[in-house]
Amino acid sequence: MKVFHDEETKKTERQKTSDLSILSSVLVVITVIVFFLILLISYNLTVSFRATRATLNRYVVCEQSRDTIKSSANELSDLARMFVVNHDERFVIAYIDEIEVNRSQKKAIENLKAVCSDKDVALQHLEIAMKQADSLTQMELYNMRLCYDDDSEIPDRLREIKIKPGDLKLSNEERHNLAIKNIFSNGFFIYKIRLNENCLITIREISTEIKHELEENTEKLGQNLDRLRILILVLLVVNALSGIGLKEFKNFARSYNKMYEIGERTTQSLLKKAEYDSLTGILNRRAYEEICENSAKEKMCMALLLIDIDNFKHINDTYGHDGGDIALKKLALILKDTFRNGDYVARIGGDEFAVILTNFRPEGFKIVSDKVEFINERLAHIEGLENVSVSVGMAYSPNGFSESLYKQADKALYAVKEAGKKDFRIYEDEENS
Repeated sequence: MKVFHDEETKKTERQKTSDLSILSSVLVVITVIVFFLILLISYNLTVSFRATRATLNRYVVCEQSRDTIKSSANELSDLARMFVVNHDERFVIAYIDEIEVNRSQKKAIENLKAVCSDKDVALQHLEIAMKQADSLTQMELYNMRLCYDDDSEIPDRLREIKIKPGDLKLSNEERHNLAIKNIFSNGFFIYKIRLNENCLITIREISTEIKHELEENTEKLGQNLDRLRILILVLLVVNALSGIGLKEFKNFARSYNKMYEIGERTTQSLLKKAEYDSLTGILNRRAYEEICENSAKEKMCMALLLIDIDNFKHINDTYGHDGGDIALKKLALILKDTFRNGDYVARIGGDEFAVILTNFRPEGFKIVSDKVEFINERLAHIEGLENVSVSVGMAYSPNGFSESLYKQADKALYAVKEAGKKDFRIYEDEENS
């Protein structure tokens, strides 16, 4: 009986050992599968982060290209107008240098094509803006050609332009007056507005696309993180059952938490880049347009200030781009210090800034005028830079933002520049004058 009992005991022990071996093998297989799934999900997280970064990069390139085309077109128009009024050949030389040497607009399109497909709506709108800018350039070159009386003095680039037979019959003075009339006409101004509108459409299209892509990526990130949490719990159970202990699991959990925290910080950093200007630290064009859109929906009382740094190209030429960056950062800091916490200060272009004054009433016009004067006083004392100033155009709306409000502020800004710069103009005042 004892021998039989011993055999039964050994048989039971062998069965237990076999069962434990099978259980151990199953747990090992489950562990391998879980780790494989974790690696797969980690890879998907990396792909989502990279996709988000690529999307934001497309946005930045598109915004910079849009701003370059717009600012270059405005600079060329200013040079052409200065020449037909003053007949100073330095403006013609600077104009030709921009279109033939710097080629800012061409380079902007090339940069955009590198990150967009030919079917991209943003690229299509920007190419339309580019064609309009080319047409604008031809109009300006022709009007500058009209101002030359002596053919021997004409630069080679203008010599290629043939004067229309009807204009050839005019006297020199009549041709000069015609050039001034053409380049300051309403038709010319409307053409520039269309150019700017196509630039604005570009950034709206890319912003809409980016929001959609970010929403998709955020949803995928959330799903993958949820799956990762479940797999961690499975791994905890497997480790507990297999007797491996919790030490390895704690190390893995810490690694997971660290990866999760890094992912959160990366996501927040990428979203911040989408809202704030990297150079000045204030709101960028995308954030500005969202604020404008919200104000239009809420129909709140507001005022819009459009601000340009005077003679910004001269600052860059004299002090280099580092000097220009100093001026931009200093202006951004002064604007944030000068206006209320509830107001929005944004950089919307190269040297273009905007301030949205919330809950504004017309009684505050004098206060804003004093603030602009204060801003110019502070800009005049930037260490290492001389003659830095701004021109400011302002418009008021009791019903939130609209395209009409922007055009009114832009028209007031243009009036300041025409009157000699370093000043402040309110659209309502201009209308009543």
